[in-house]
Amino acid sequence: MARSTADLDGYALTESIDRAHGCLRRNFRSGSGAAGWYHYLDDPLPGITASAVGLFTFSVPGVVFERAPDVLAYLIGQQSHPGNPRSGGWSVRTTNGFPILEATAWVVRALSRPDVGLLSGGASARRGAEWIRDNQNVDCGWGSYAGQPSRVFHTALAVLALDECGGDRAALAQAQRWLIDAQNPGVPAWGPLPGAEPTLVHTSWALMALTRIPGALSVNTIRRTTEWLLEGLSPGTHVERSTTVEEYDVPFAQAGATAVFQNSLPHFAGPLAISALLSAGVVDPLQPKVFETLQGILDTQQESGAWELPRSPTRPSIWAIWPFVNALALARSTILTTPNSRASLLFPGCVIVQNEDVGRRFSRGLLVRSILRDWIRMKRLTAILWLVSVAATGIPLGLLISGSLSLSEFLMSLIVPLLLMLFDYLWQRRHSSGAGAGP
Repeated sequence: MARSTADLDGYALTESIDRAHGCLRRNFRSGSGAAGWYHYLDDPLPGITASAVGLFTFSVPGVVFERAPDVLAYLIGQQSHPGNPRSGGWSVRTTNGFPILEATAWVVRALSRPDVGLLSGGASARRGAEWIRDNQNVDCGWGSYAGQPSRVFHTALAVLALDECGGDRAALAQAQRWLIDAQNPGVPAWGPLPGAEPTLVHTSWALMALTRIPGALSVNTIRRTTEWLLEGLSPGTHVERSTTVEEYDVPFAQAGATAVFQNSLPHFAGPLAISALLSAGVVDPLQPKVFETLQGILDTQQESGAWELPRSPTRPSIWAIWPFVNALALARSTILTTPNSRASLLFPGCVIVQNEDVGRRFSRGLLVRSILRDWIRMKRLTAILWLVSVAATGIPLGLLISGSLSLSEFLMSLIVPLLLMLFDYLWQRRHSSGAGAGP
């Protein structure tokens, strides 16, 4: 009999997603015109990027956050206004109103979600998309804003934001060329900068972006890249040492002078690679490493509902929630047939998927058959006597109805069944009395 080598339980995936959402709900902040979250969830003041990421985290698995209108109003209110030389973008707390791509792209992504778009965030998202387009570098990549060095993460994030909001296709086509040229010359993978040593994180971001552009990559190229990601996966390990954080300086204008903000982006290679693999749809996800990595995500979720942020393990962070929820939601929708089904991996490429309703009917059928079998085993004599009695009564009854038997003859024929039933009654009574007698 074949045994599963790994399992994926829809109930466990859903419970994990719900726990993560519970963490966000408990740490939701509002007041003084602000509503949402900050990078560190225990911070009392919401931030723009984290609030957008929070909305995105609810939306990806199809959950409507009940305070979404408040978050949306806050985000729209923080958009740089017309007349500002950089109007349409969003800033972060440490750039004092100076818009940067890291915030703008996340807000555009959040506002472009179908459930959020119904809340009238469309016009704001379009202005944000125009800001992204206008801040594309002359080399067709993106940095924090126009003129800053183009980076793989920024370019991939900008591509995702523009594609999800239906933004400028010409800008997307140009970004496609930049990303393809930025690939490491030796392997089908990407590093943080063009030609740099490849990482799981940047390869995942680049693959997620390029597979959104029809025809950007050939099927063979996508397969080679996803196989590279699959080989690099380490189940139970969510970060890679070289990309635990991505640090770089962001100069910005402040009061007529230039200040510098050192950005530190936390990255989680494991869940990002799973998201890229599942989104690409070329390499079969029914692989032990995929199942084991997903199980590792479930096993390492903290009681708070978040996952550990390496540099601040005692503080829950929104950056240690969204990539995990994104991976779990994609796994639930692409591998399982229903949210509460269960997939048992027999060998690569072959699973048995048990749906919730089928499982219940199957278990109920087994239960009924077991009860009937056990009753017959214990009451074998009773069953035989009752079968004989039914036959001894049914045949004369049929003859009586057909007129072949008189009433008196029919009543005489009931003597044998009645005697058999009386015998069974006395036997059962004697048996039960003997069983109940104590020493």
